[in-house]
Amino acid sequence: MEASREAIVTCNGACVCHRTTLALVLAAIRLLFAPLHLAICPMSYRMTLTDERLYPPYKIAAVVRLLLDDGVSTEEALHGTGLDDQALDDASCLTSIEQYQQVCSSAVSLSQDPSISFRVGERLHLSDYGMYGLLLMSCESVRDYFKLAVKYQLLAAPTMAFDWAEGDGDVVWIWADETARELPQDLGIFLVEQQFVQHVTHLRDVLGASCQPTLACFAYPAPAHRDLYSQYLQCPCVFDCHRSGIQYPKETLARRPYLANPLAATMLQSTCDGLIAHIEASLGFAGKVHRTLRHLSDPGAGMKAVATALKMTDRTLRRRLADEGTSFSTIAYQVKYCVATQHLKDSQASIEQIAAIAGFSDPANFRRAFIRWTSMTPAQFRRQQHRLATM
Repeated sequence: MEASREAIVTCNGACVCHRTTLALVLAAIRLLFAPLHLAICPMSYRMTLTDERLYPPYKIAAVVRLLLDDGVSTEEALHGTGLDDQALDDASCLTSIEQYQQVCSSAVSLSQDPSISFRVGERLHLSDYGMYGLLLMSCESVRDYFKLAVKYQLLAAPTMAFDWAEGDGDVVWIWADETARELPQDLGIFLVEQQFVQHVTHLRDVLGASCQPTLACFAYPAPAHRDLYSQYLQCPCVFDCHRSGIQYPKETLARRPYLANPLAATMLQSTCDGLIAHIEASLGFAGKVHRTLRHLSDPGAGMKAVATALKMTDRTLRRRLADEGTSFSTIAYQVKYCVATQHLKDSQASIEQIAAIAGFSDPANFRRAFIRWTSMTPAQFRRQQHRLATM
């Protein structure tokens, strides 16, 4: 068959997107069933912990303000969240993914416009995402953007984990939307729609309107408002798929964002590493171990000391951490990183003193570990932080 022949993309006998070429139908098949090797962020297993208040209310504010445009009061929109309208403008307010989902659930039930999820995705630009958004805008290439977006995705108040995969001629951004499938169907679909449009919006923030996806696939049947999908995503859309993802030409990976700045990207990565470490300290049993180790007088204390403090055996501690996909050595390094970077930023202590405070018996070992963490020496990191403080 020739790739130029026209076909209607269908599933279960129903038309689910606009007229497209057979080449795109075949691309959909490759996207759905190709053996893509994914490496979902190690933190994705904790994304079910939706009640941790870790994020500024920017996503909640976006939904509430769109609901206001649709005639829904702020009080109605925030019902059940424990928030009021003043919290939306409070820079110190921290909210949870669960609260965001509650607002989205209100949007589903209160708004008469099925496009609201798409409009939320359009409204949330990278500049709304703080250091995470600034880092992605500073990347040298879209390939770096994809890598760092996945690495630091926990900073984006994610409702579902995501990753990307590279094929022969395409690159695919993929959502692990199992979490959305566990929610009421209309809420799960709302969150997927918002995530897709938000992703496209973010790429256009860094590359402009010329960045166009070639195909979008969704792991649920076509909804009644399916025409909105191609309208907002500007590409063919296929439903009832094995997984949800959006595809771009492979050459997109080499494109350079408008605001690419390697120095800024390096500095912002260090900042994001610290933010991730702070969030990890708040989550699950691993977070409890993290906090215990921080509170011990010696950040270099071993597993036995922590197990004793938690009134359990070494074996139990090791098993419970393994159940969460991590290890004591990983947490120990995170604690040392947090202690070291905090003192490098906020104290006048010497590098040798900070090495000892962070639990290193040898400053040379501290220096090697710090370079491994940040790709710079402790002295370079300190100078960088001082420059950032005066910007």
